[in-house]
Amino acid sequence: MTLTASPHTPQMREDLRTALPLPFEAPSAAERWAALISTEADREAFSTMCRALQKTYFGSLPARVATWLFYRLVYSHAGHYVEDSDYLADATGIMSRAQMALMQRQYTWAHVAYNFIPGCTTTCIRTQEGWRMMRSLDWGNLPVMAPAVRAYDYISGQQQITHTAAVQGMAGVLTFSRPGLCGAINFAPKQRSLAPARFRSDPLFVLRDLIEHTHINTLEAALEFIGQQRFSSPVFISLCSSNSDCAAVVEVAHDKRQNVRYAKDGLLVQTNHFHQASPFAHENYPQLATEPTAGWEHSDLLRNSQKRFDDLMAALRPLVDAPATQVESACLERYSIAPVWNHETTYWTLANPATGSLRLWQRQV
Repeated sequence: MTLTASPHTPQMREDLRTALPLPFEAPSAAERWAALISTEADREAFSTMCRALQKTYFGSLPARVATWLFYRLVYSHAGHYVEDSDYLADATGIMSRAQMALMQRQYTWAHVAYNFIPGCTTTCIRTQEGWRMMRSLDWGNLPVMAPAVRAYDYISGQQQITHTAAVQGMAGVLTFSRPGLCGAINFAPKQRSLAPARFRSDPLFVLRDLIEHTHINTLEAALEFIGQQRFSSPVFISLCSSNSDCAAVVEVAHDKRQNVRYAKDGLLVQTNHFHQASPFAHENYPQLATEPTAGWEHSDLLRNSQKRFDDLMAALRPLVDAPATQVESACLERYSIAPVWNHETTYWTLANPATGSLRLWQRQV
């Protein structure tokens, strides 16, 4: 495994392994996901994660029965990427097809369970050499998920490549970069309700749909595509485009409405709350005014969201239009400081939409 330690925190290692190819236009799931099981190391990382997640979420009979019912009544008939999900379950023989289908929708189910709340912090900043997007994925089950972090290259028949970062066997997309456009998903809050999620497309599947439209490489085209989608749950989708020389975040509310917030003076930060000027700000959780006893690193990600936002805005505002190397170094440094750095930080990515490059750092646990 080729990993290089970050100078800012020894717990992060830059992943220099060759990305796994995912030819998404291949006619069968076995062809699409062949790279996942082609080496012993990747197969074992995926299998280990599946065993741990199965024990965590499907240890009881009621959980297994409910999962089976959801699969039989909903996902097997109207679910997205079910063929991929079924193949990934069959390839290891650890999770059932129903269990794998539910795990592929962890983002949606997080709004229902409330005991698993992913976070994330995304920054789009303009440099002298163009835009950069820095993101931290803050995800639950850190000891299980972090070792399975992997880069995948979505490759079309025309050999167009979109770089992505996720965990092994994730059928959806969390983070991507290709020439002209990059993007990332952040968890959006929803105050408790009787129907916190809907049987619509999981946000990670929507982002995969977007990158499989290989002609979408401008901010305007991406915003138009997202505006036509219907999501299972609230979400933030940050987008950064060298072709449009701009960045924006799409705020998707629980009631299906959308609001677009654009970068201001070369800087855009998105954490896990709706901006105070958003029409959906009433969905936000109360924010922590002072550091809790456990410290910022271990504080609630939905309640320290404003703190993360404010810290990054203050630190990075003076660096807008600075040399790219200086900005990139500053981003890595600021992402190493709590609460942007926190108990669920799983990976970092740094994207350059002009070249379509994507650097990936993996949390060591």
